[in-house]
Amino acid sequence: MDHVIIRPVELTLKGNNRRWFERMLHQHLKAALARHGVTAVDRRHGRYYIGPRDDAEQIAREAAKVFGVVHTSAAKRCGRSEEEIAALTRELVAEMLTRKPELASSTFRVDVKRSYKQFPRNSMETAAWLGSVILEAHPGLKVDLHDPDWSLQVEIRGEGGFVFLEKIPGAGGLPVGTEGKVMCLLSGGIDSPVAAWQMMKRGCRVEYVHYDAQPFTGPGALEKVRTLARSLDAWQGKSKLWVVPFAPIQMATKDLPKPGYRTVLYRRFMSRIADRLARRRRCKALVSGDSLGQVASQTLDNLIVIEGAREALPMLRPLIGFDKQETIRLARHIDTYEISIRPFEDCCTLFQPDHPVTRGKLEDAEWLEGMVDVEALVQEAVEKARIEDSTRLELHG
Repeated sequence: MDHVIIRPVELTLKGNNRRWFERMLHQHLKAALARHGVTAVDRRHGRYYIGPRDDAEQIAREAAKVFGVVHTSAAKRCGRSEEEIAALTRELVAEMLTRKPELASSTFRVDVKRSYKQFPRNSMETAAWLGSVILEAHPGLKVDLHDPDWSLQVEIRGEGGFVFLEKIPGAGGLPVGTEGKVMCLLSGGIDSPVAAWQMMKRGCRVEYVHYDAQPFTGPGALEKVRTLARSLDAWQGKSKLWVVPFAPIQMATKDLPKPGYRTVLYRRFMSRIADRLARRRRCKALVSGDSLGQVASQTLDNLIVIEGAREALPMLRPLIGFDKQETIRLARHIDTYEISIRPFEDCCTLFQPDHPVTRGKLEDAEWLEGMVDVEALVQEAVEKARIEDSTRLELHG
């Protein structure tokens, strides 16, 4: 294979904004593939092309990780004539059977997409004709249109003919940055990195805020979160992580009455702090990894109480209807699961009450907060927050 075909997703739905979305995806592809020596990505008629390259298969798999891509393929390219396409078909099938002699008596089908209307055969006629070309060269093969052992894919476009064997599923979604910027509350657990990834997939560039409970936790807890942020860079490029000292708030609230409200109060403080940092960074929304009913602080009653502390920006909860196994499957897919299960505590597990409230009331939370200087604690946390840059390739959104 010597060329890469990249197919975008959803961009046709964007009306007059389509060209802007396509330019964003084009830019992201070039940035994501630059470390592999790709210097040019050709954009034509709803497709992106790279090549010729000796490492087309590797590049196709890397390009599939860019949001906004539905499929990629490593392909052989030729002209648009019948003779060239037939010759390339024979060449590709012969190479495959040489690599995989066990397929010498296998079944196959040919799938054709023909957008170049000057080609003398339509798609179905071309598929049947190329099938006969293959059978003539390899009479041990058989056609099976319903459940073949392998498929030959052919696209005939204005740019040329492309013949390939595989469509690699892409990340899907929308190009990062097309929906603006959000700030995700990133703990060291399984859920919040998946929530961040879900928002990247929907076109958001994600910044992070983490609440550091040192000295009650060791430095390993923060380093785990930094590793998660760097891991997520593989999907959106360079990112920023806010680190907020949270121990003073924990000390100020640990002796309040109604200890069952302790985690809910932490979450209310976190929302206020994140809101102010996000607005400073011109983020449009906050993001959390809440899943309804998964833990005591995520019951519907408690989420309502926590929501009551939010100051301006909406809180997006992309995992709200997920069960834990769904989240774990996604965490494995995006390569954050093994990092998330490393044994370091986060701040919400410290001073956790024996019997956390599950049906909190807003008036009780506000009554408890009236016993401390909420504004001073929040302002101190915001002033002492520090921002860190990740170190991987940069995309521009």
